[in-house]
Amino acid sequence: MLSQIFLSKLKEIDYSIDPKIVSSLSRDFSHTSPIISPLLSKSANAVVFPKNEDEVKTIVEACIEEHVPIVPRGGGVNNVGGVIPMKGGIIMDLSRMKTFKEYEDEIEVGPGVSFCDNGRLRFNVRVYPSTYCEGATVAGFFSGGSGGIGEFRYGRNWDYATEVTMVNPVGKTVKLRGGDVKIAAHAEGTTGIITKLKVQKREKTKDIPIVVEFDNLHNAMNFIQSLYDNYSHTVYHVTLRSPEMSRLTSNITGYYTSKWNVLVVCEEECPFKGKRGDGVWEKRFLFFGGTITTAMGIMKKRYYYVVKDIPLEETEEKLTKVIESRKGFVTDVEFDIGRKSHPFILTDEEKEYYEILKILGGTNFDLNSIYINSRLPRDHLHKILVYKKMYDKEDLFNPDKVKF
Repeated sequence: MLSQIFLSKLKEIDYSIDPKIVSSLSRDFSHTSPIISPLLSKSANAVVFPKNEDEVKTIVEACIEEHVPIVPRGGGVNNVGGVIPMKGGIIMDLSRMKTFKEYEDEIEVGPGVSFCDNGRLRFNVRVYPSTYCEGATVAGFFSGGSGGIGEFRYGRNWDYATEVTMVNPVGKTVKLRGGDVKIAAHAEGTTGIITKLKVQKREKTKDIPIVVEFDNLHNAMNFIQSLYDNYSHTVYHVTLRSPEMSRLTSNITGYYTSKWNVLVVCEEECPFKGKRGDGVWEKRFLFFGGTITTAMGIMKKRYYYVVKDIPLEETEEKLTKVIESRKGFVTDVEFDIGRKSHPFILTDEEKEYYEILKILGGTNFDLNSIYINSRLPRDHLHKILVYKKMYDKEDLFNPDKVKF
């Protein structure tokens, strides 16, 4: 329970201690994870609704003085527990901070600006989440996401962020540029509350979606290898889809094949032949995290899902082992500029989930952990840990989301 002294320090800032409102805004989309979802019973003590950076600073100063934990909330569609208040305190709902400025090569947004408006992207986005376009915010995706649509060409979302403005754990407004943007990228507010974010735009271009079918996984992977070797300058996005996923989603996309198929989105023109994939591309909410919710909705059951970062050259071998083990099923595989794959594999059995994890190995990218340590490369994580240790010794900023 928050003290009246703390609440009085919020001054004219809107807040709520209504249990229903607080409980609702203390949740995100982690209900999709059988492993994280038990934590959704946790709740904050209040929700505050700042309208600008000055109000964010006032709230942060009050929290520091009264030792109250802070958890920032953007669109609330994170599925790794980023919004879950592990130690109570307050949820800082940033949805009212919707400043938007567009320049020739970049945009500047407040933390409440979503990627989409009425189903359409607000600007020429380089990389964006495939799921919850209306709800996902640009700053929230930067703070709690990583890859998405377009990562084959442009990489992770922090690779095109040019400037981050945030209020850090000592109440100071700081600007991060260059490699320092990683201090806030995928940090989930553990190092500061983002109040402005500048990101580079994608040049205007025409997307040409093509689906290429293959009789087996081996041939499909050889084709994807050739995309990296010969066409990386013309290809925007690549998704490998299994026969099972094509069958599951055929009523949604209007496309079905019993073969492995690769959706390739080219810019302006495609230098190879295939079927037009407009129906699949229009339904790209089925990719990445959308795979999970789509399968659950169609099959009417909860799945354990395995996602890993795997070097390109190891992908075929490991997927083949999963298929031969008859444990779970591969849905789709995404590919990024760093020559890594991100397979999504579903199973409805907990034992199989852990067995699939062992088969895949790979680098850290665990969507069933609340700890950001489980999803970041060492050099990136190191920046966050150093900053956190220096400025947030009490672990007030989204506590218990970082392991030291």
